[in-house]
Amino acid sequence: MMRRARLTIDAAALRHNLGVARRAAGPRRIFAAIKADGYGHGMQTAASAFAAAGAEGFAVATPGEALALRGAGFDQRLLVLQGALDAEEMELAIEHSLDLVFHDLAQIRELGRWCANRGRGASRGHFRAWLKLDTGMHRAGLMPAMIEEARARLENCPAVADRVGLMTHFARADEPDPADTRAQIDRFAGVATGWNGETSLCNSAALLGHDAGGDWVRPGIMLYGGNPFIFGQAADRDLRAGMHLRTVLVAVREVPRGGSIGYGGRFIAPERMAVGIAAVGYGDGYPRHAPDGTPIRVNGQTTRIIGRVSMDMVTVDLRGIEARVGDEVECWGDGLPIDSVARSAGTISYELMCRMGSELRAEARVINA
Repeated sequence: MMRRARLTIDAAALRHNLGVARRAAGPRRIFAAIKADGYGHGMQTAASAFAAAGAEGFAVATPGEALALRGAGFDQRLLVLQGALDAEEMELAIEHSLDLVFHDLAQIRELGRWCANRGRGASRGHFRAWLKLDTGMHRAGLMPAMIEEARARLENCPAVADRVGLMTHFARADEPDPADTRAQIDRFAGVATGWNGETSLCNSAALLGHDAGGDWVRPGIMLYGGNPFIFGQAADRDLRAGMHLRTVLVAVREVPRGGSIGYGGRFIAPERMAVGIAAVGYGDGYPRHAPDGTPIRVNGQTTRIIGRVSMDMVTVDLRGIEARVGDEVECWGDGLPIDSVARSAGTISYELMCRMGSELRAEARVINA
């Protein structure tokens, strides 16, 4: 089912952004984050681009995502951030050589039951295990006092490969004040001193903005061209847009002064004005809550949306712009950073990338593959 809104994924931009991460990582290895269908870019498309650029592993949310990658032929290390919740998922981790993150005591208890049921002498393979340390984010992870016991219980399971890894996640690495991130790094160091397994700390913002160390880094949003900080622009870090959302004008008309536009009449024309109707809306993944003034481009000129976003249409201010039906509209991409649209809509680029409609994703065109 063809839609007038079009999604284009630039594989060359993804490879370029992995190169930026590589330079920042130095000798550290990279788990490229490709959860949520590669941040909306297509998991296999993203994995292919990052593998070609040298990523040693991929970070996913669930075992199901990891199995999809294995089924597609990817043999890199696969880090399952949510870990395993039951015996079936632990067996799959062995079968498919997964790295499992243990971040909750319930997982440790389930591991103990599974090992007991499997039999102490079982040696049908191994999976790599990581412990997630809560250094201050307080979302998922074990407190420092729990780590040694959890590590001992992991190492006591014959299915767990030697040298358990240790990782953490940062809550405020995207902010200009480094104090909280530095405190988290120090807490991690207090536990990791003498640790004989692999370590991993850095997301995109920590990789580009903080000296956190570790053996592996886990960049995400920067790989897709999004700005990992709440200040500045992605281009400041030499990051290129991996996703381009474009459409066309399906109508051009004039609205009289005082005329209200769209559902609820949110925008009132201050004068007689030209407006365009662009064929994109929340059914395609464009944010319904985007306010009047959210930037959009018509024929290479930046203007703004006016009126409430509909399911498959949005109204565009055409004052000062020569336009006709069929002309191109850029919602975000090279000419209009996705972060600018997200900021105006009160959200983040991650959400805009991930919420693309299923039809657009299915029809997405990959360029520079």
